[in-house]
Amino acid sequence: MPNTYDPGSAEALWYLAWEDYGYFFAAPDDKRPPFVMVLPPPNVTGILHIGHALTAAIQDTLARWRPMSGFNVLWLPGLDHAGIATQVVVEKKLMREKGVTKHDLGRERFVQEVWNWVERYGGTICHQLRQLGCSLDWSRQCFTIDERRSKAVVEAFVRLHDSGLIYRNNRLVNWDCTLKTAISDIEVEYRELRGRTPITVPGYNDPVEFGVIYSFAYPIEEQNDEIIIATTRPETMLGDVAVAIHPEDPKYAHLHGKFVIHPFDERKLPLICDKDLVDMNFGTGAVKVTPAHDASDLLCGERHNLPSINILTDDGKINSFGGPLFQGLPRFEARQAVLKALEKKKLYRGSIDNAMKLGSALGQAKSIVKSGELQILPEGSKETWYRWLDNIQDWCISRQLWWGHCVPAWYVTLEGDKNKGMGAYDDHWVVARSESEAKKLAGEKFPGQEHNLDQDPDVLDTWFSSAIFPYAALGWPDNTSDFRTFFPTSVLETGHDILFFWVARIVMLGVNLTGQVPFKQVYLHAMVRDAQGRKMSKSLGNVVNPLDVMHGAALNELYKELEKSGLSKSEVEKGKEGLKTSFPKGIPRCGADALRFGLIAYSRQEVSINLDIKIRDLNLSSLPFCSAAIAVYSWWYDYLCNMFIELAKPILSGDSPRDIKCVLDTLWLCMDNGLRLLHPFMPFITEELWQRLPKHSSMKQSIMQGPYPSHREEWRNEIVEAEMTEVDKIAGLARSLRCHCGMDFTNQRGKMKLYVVCNNEQYRRVLNERAAEVSTLADLDSLEVLRAGEQVPPEVVCAAEHLADDGKYRLFVYSLMTPL
Repeated sequence: MPNTYDPGSAEALWYLAWEDYGYFFAAPDDKRPPFVMVLPPPNVTGILHIGHALTAAIQDTLARWRPMSGFNVLWLPGLDHAGIATQVVVEKKLMREKGVTKHDLGRERFVQEVWNWVERYGGTICHQLRQLGCSLDWSRQCFTIDERRSKAVVEAFVRLHDSGLIYRNNRLVNWDCTLKTAISDIEVEYRELRGRTPITVPGYNDPVEFGVIYSFAYPIEEQNDEIIIATTRPETMLGDVAVAIHPEDPKYAHLHGKFVIHPFDERKLPLICDKDLVDMNFGTGAVKVTPAHDASDLLCGERHNLPSINILTDDGKINSFGGPLFQGLPRFEARQAVLKALEKKKLYRGSIDNAMKLGSALGQAKSIVKSGELQILPEGSKETWYRWLDNIQDWCISRQLWWGHCVPAWYVTLEGDKNKGMGAYDDHWVVARSESEAKKLAGEKFPGQEHNLDQDPDVLDTWFSSAIFPYAALGWPDNTSDFRTFFPTSVLETGHDILFFWVARIVMLGVNLTGQVPFKQVYLHAMVRDAQGRKMSKSLGNVVNPLDVMHGAALNELYKELEKSGLSKSEVEKGKEGLKTSFPKGIPRCGADALRFGLIAYSRQEVSINLDIKIRDLNLSSLPFCSAAIAVYSWWYDYLCNMFIELAKPILSGDSPRDIKCVLDTLWLCMDNGLRLLHPFMPFITEELWQRLPKHSSMKQSIMQGPYPSHREEWRNEIVEAEMTEVDKIAGLARSLRCHCGMDFTNQRGKMKLYVVCNNEQYRRVLNERAAEVSTLADLDSLEVLRAGEQVPPEVVCAAEHLADDGKYRLFVYSLMTPL
């Protein structure tokens, strides 16, 4: 056996062997009970980072433990087509390499370019997962936009539409002006601002100032009076349709029923009374109403039957409704132009700092958790689940992209329609599984009328296909053997940050479409952050590729990876500074096992962990993963290595064949069980060492096939356990006192002598019988156990003393460093 362990060669060898032997495959006709997990499908666009590695490490621990515990395990791999992210990557690539946009190519050619990119680069993530040791069933690997999953998406859409859960309507949405697509509400990440804060915005050379509230005046019609408005977005006043005041506000009572005059187009805007929109004690007590650009204003507009004026184009510029003075200006440039124009008309009233929350695009589900049908861990996450479901809003599932699942809806243009524009008539839409079915439905809806069909150009939100992935990956909507055998799945393990993006939507759609809760348990792990507690970000230089940790990487190699990331030049330079600070000498190699084990131990939520030396069964379904990992570590390090092996050394160097055989047999038993205990956490090194154990008739071909260790009552001896607990305690105290005295463990010219004065006769007997073990573990010259009241020899001087907490004994350390 080599003197040192080479993780690189062992990892490559054993993963190929496991795949060749078919250990990751789950047969539908296996008689063992199924245990099923779905890997949260990573985006096909990129590479895994340390956060993904944590998910993979925890899930693989479960996937390896369960078959050793008698289950037929299926761990499903898949990739997400990542609509927005993938389209952005390919658009940048086309512009960088060919100088063309998607519009230059047209939709069909652009989508083909995306497929070409996916086929070329989409395997990177799978390669990383293999190197991490993930025991995924690669024979069932799927893609959220492949043919079978696309069929499932269409079926889900049609069923939900037919049941009234999907509908078409005009709604205020979050809009990304760069990508020109809607963004769902829960994809908005909020950032607290305490005051004026310059922020870089895509498409603008200079930072844009946020956290400011601006005031301007509206003149009252036919009066020498005005009403002052405060707003954080003055450019939206171009779309104002009213000014709202509180009906009980005395300072504006004289203005009820009046109008204000818009300063740029002379429109008359009514002064309306609305107690729901206006807080008369906040600001000026008057609020501008812009239904097209604010959710609260939209509700107010509906209450008062007000028009809605959209002043923005889909790329964030002022349109013709904003007036000729501002038309064509990007919205933040228009902000400054509006303020200057107001100042010129003597209507601008100044600005102040404004603390604000800034957003950027980034019944059954509740009851099944309350009833215990679905368990969410950690327990504290339940309240977050309930709170979100209590405030849930309808989900806008359409995206104005080219890459993704096309919305399976067709618009019927009749020959006699006066307005031939798509969507002109709300009742002209049909939803179908295919174009041929759409033609049939259109013929039934408009019998005898000539018509044309055009499919909705929008695509579905990527999270829609992800939400049906756990059962679509098993063949739904077809009643496949996989679906019958492996659905519902057993557990969903993921990060808490996608509890609502993904987990809640899986539950809601799954219950509706399949009639079953898609999994029995949800386990949410912590997010991985850097040493300063910051989220991982390439521009901060704190994103780490797990392969760099496994194989090691010099600082210049980390720089090269950052340069390929597609960040701007300034962001790359900032990222390099972060890398240099975090990894000045690069990243040393540690191998997959050490990375996995370290991440799992890192994931603990609790402040402290107390372990019992008498752990009987390591039950990963109830223990936090970190606690289980630390328990295994403690058994190996504290008990097997620090205690048993140290105690075995004098026997193995002795001359009793019987004692030597007894120790070696016990050591083999400990190694066999210990390696199987550790295998789910550290698969490669345990397989490597287990294969080198002396063979036994009960051993299988691989450690993966062996049973997971469980409690054996016949192996337990409570008396010996109690005695060895005291031996370990005394030896530990002796070592601590040695350090306190400054005695060098490596000093071979003399050893420490230990006196123990026992106040308990039973303890004195145990220590006398176990004196050899205490002396070996504490590296003592001698151990003398005295009864209470007995005195130590007068010629020696005490170097240190310890009184046990329970008062059963006193320890005296005497420094007899007599030269040899």
